[in-house]
Amino acid sequence: MDRSEIEQDGRSHLRAEIARVASLLAKYLDRLRSRGKSVAGEAVRGFVIEDGEAEGIIADLIDRWNRPSAESLPIEKIPEKKEKSGLFTSLDADDKNLLPLKHVVRKFELTAVEYVAVLLALSVEVDGCFGRLIAYLNDHVGHTRPTIGLALELGAIVAEGAAPSPLAFCQRPVIQDGLLELESEGPVPGLSLRLANDMALRLASETLPGMLTKGLLYLAPESDLPAKLVLEETARNQLAAWSRSLTNQGRAVPLVLSGTPGSGRTTVAHSAMSELGSPLVSLEIPAHNPAERLKIARRESRWFGSPLLIRIIPPALGERVDWLAFWAGLADLPAPLVIAVGPDLADGLTASAPVHPLVVQLPEPDVKARAALWRAMLPAAAQLPAEDVDQLAARFRFNPGRIQLAIRGAASRASFPSSNKRNLELAALLQSCRDVGSVAMGPLAQKLPLPFIWNDLIVPAPIRSELELARTWVRQQRKVLDTWGFARRVSMGRGLSMLLSGLPGTGKTMAAQVLARDLGLDLYRVDLSRTVSKYIGETEKNLSCLFDEAQASGAALFFDEADALFGKRSEVTSAHDRHANLEIGYLLQRMEEYDGVTILATNRARDLDDAFTRRFHFIIDIPMPDEAHRLKIWEGMFPVDAEREADLDFRHLAKAFEISGGEIKNTALAGAYIAAGESRPIRMADLQRAVRREFVKSGRVLNARSVGRS
Repeated sequence: MDRSEIEQDGRSHLRAEIARVASLLAKYLDRLRSRGKSVAGEAVRGFVIEDGEAEGIIADLIDRWNRPSAESLPIEKIPEKKEKSGLFTSLDADDKNLLPLKHVVRKFELTAVEYVAVLLALSVEVDGCFGRLIAYLNDHVGHTRPTIGLALELGAIVAEGAAPSPLAFCQRPVIQDGLLELESEGPVPGLSLRLANDMALRLASETLPGMLTKGLLYLAPESDLPAKLVLEETARNQLAAWSRSLTNQGRAVPLVLSGTPGSGRTTVAHSAMSELGSPLVSLEIPAHNPAERLKIARRESRWFGSPLLIRIIPPALGERVDWLAFWAGLADLPAPLVIAVGPDLADGLTASAPVHPLVVQLPEPDVKARAALWRAMLPAAAQLPAEDVDQLAARFRFNPGRIQLAIRGAASRASFPSSNKRNLELAALLQSCRDVGSVAMGPLAQKLPLPFIWNDLIVPAPIRSELELARTWVRQQRKVLDTWGFARRVSMGRGLSMLLSGLPGTGKTMAAQVLARDLGLDLYRVDLSRTVSKYIGETEKNLSCLFDEAQASGAALFFDEADALFGKRSEVTSAHDRHANLEIGYLLQRMEEYDGVTILATNRARDLDDAFTRRFHFIIDIPMPDEAHRLKIWEGMFPVDAEREADLDFRHLAKAFEISGGEIKNTALAGAYIAAGESRPIRMADLQRAVRREFVKSGRVLNARSVGRS
C-alpha cells in the first residue's frame, strides 16, 4: 500500500468512527426521549438547542460524516497535512501503516468503552456541532465537552451494559497516562474529558504523524552509538548490568544518571536503549511542580511504546521540590524509566524513591577522557593530528556537550562541507572553544582584549622577573606537579593566584593582559556589580558559576578593584555581617580549589583580608614609574604614523611630571585630539595643556615653571 492509499484509508477510517459517534448519540438521545427529556423553556430559548433541533443536528452529523471520503472534510481546526518526517520513518515496520485511532487503541490498551470516550472527546474537537449537542445533553450551555458519566453511558450501549464505574475508569491508562485529561471540579461522573491539542491533531490525522509535543525528543536506535560512547569502566559496567536485568526479567529499577548539563546523560541513555534495539522518548520536566509534564511524559511513552527519559530542570532559588509527589506521578509506569539529574539534586531524588534506583555518576572527564571524546566526536574528514587533539583536551576542560558545541561552531565558521573535502583546523577549533566559554560566562564577566606584549609593559626589572616566573609557573605546571610528583604535596588546587597592587595607572591591568596573552589564555574581568547580590546565597551561586565556567574554558579570571569584594572580615554583629563573612569564606575556598589563573588587582592592598594574602602565590606591588621608565612610556606612546612637531621633548616631560603610565596615555591621547581638531601636527604645547587636565582631574598642584617651558 503506497502513501496515498494509506492516507485515503485513514480519512475513511476517521470519518467512519466520527459517524459512529453521531449514531451512538442518536441512540442515547432516543433513550432520553423514552425517559421523558423535556423541551427547552422559553427563558433559555436561543441559548440552548431545543429537542427537535437536537435530532436535526444528529441527522446532519450522521449525513456529513458518512459522505464518501473523497469529499472535503468540513473541519476548520485540522490544518492541511504536509509531508511528514520523524515518527513516520522511525516506527517499526508493522506500525508505519497503522492508522492513528488503531494505534492509540493498541498502545493505551483501550477497552471498547474507553475507545468510545476517546472518540467522543475527539468529535468535539473536529466538529463544533458536536459541542452544541454535548452541551444539550449536559444540561449546561457552557459544558461543550463530554463528561465521564456521558462517555460511560454511551460506552454501555456499545458494551451492552458492561461499562466500568467512574472511579474505576479514572484508574485506567486512558486517564492515568494522560491520553484524556480531566477538567472542572465536583463528583467524578461530572468531570469533563478533554484531548490535548496535539493529541487531537494526531488522532484526526490520516496517518501516524511526527512529534507534535513541544520539547519532546524521539531518539531512534543507533546501532553504532554504544561503540562510540566514551565512558568510565565503572559506569559502563553499571549500565550493562541494568540492561541485562531489563533483557532477562523484562523490567528494571529506575536508572538515574547524575551529571552536570552537557555531561552526556541523554547520549548515555540513548546508547543504553540502542544496545537493546529500543527507541527512547525524552522530555524536560521541572523539579518544582512537575505534575502536568509528568502526565505528558507518561502519555508520550505510551504513544511511542518507548522507554522514558526524564531530564529534570533544577528549581529556581526558593522553590521547594516535593520528590514524593514526583515519584507518585510515575507510579506504575509500564515502560523502563531513566532520569537525568544534576549532582546537587540526585541525593534527594534517590532518597525519596519507592524503589531504590541504580545511580550512575557521570563525572567531568579528565584529560585522557577528553582526548578520547574529541577523537570520537570530530568528523572523520577533520584529520586533526594527535598532538592537536591532546592540546584541545588539555587546555579546555569541556564535557561532551561543550565539545559538541565547539565542533559545530568551528564547522560553521569554516563552512565545513558535506562533501568532506575540507578539514577542520586547530585554529578554528580553538576559537570556537573560546566562543563557547565566552557565552557560558554570561553577564558575570567580560572578555578583555589582549593587545599588549612584553615590550609594551614598562616596569622595574624585579617586577618583570616575578611576572616571568608566573608565566613559567603555569607553563611548567604538569612537569612539576605530575612528572616530579609535587601534586602529592598540593592539598587543593593546581592553579596560580596573583595579587597586583599599586596606584591607579601603574599598569596592573596591562600586566594581567600581557601575561594572559603570552600564556594563550582568555582573560575575563569579573563584573562585581553583577556578581555580588544582596540576596542570601546568590553571591555564592554567582561565584560558583563563574569559577566553574572559567575552569571549563581554561580562562584566567581578573578581579579589578578586588578590595571591594575581598575585603577584611568583620566581627559578627548582625545577620548581614554573618552573610558577608560567609561570602569571603566561600571565595577563599574557590580560589584554593581553582586550577586556573586568578589575578586580583587593588589600589588598597592593606584593605584585603589577611587570609587572602596568605593564599597568593605572587604578591606584586607595581610602583609609580621613575624618570627613566616614564621616558620609555612617553616614547612608546606615539605611533610611527602620528604627525608631530620637532619640539616634542619627551625627556623634559618625563623629568618634569611624576605621573603614572595611565596618565601618560591619557595625556598623549588628549594632545593628539587637540592637534587633530585644529588640523595640524602634535605640538609640545598640546601635551602641556593635556598635562594640566590630568593634574586638575586628580586634584594635584602643577609646577607652573615646568609647564611654562617652551
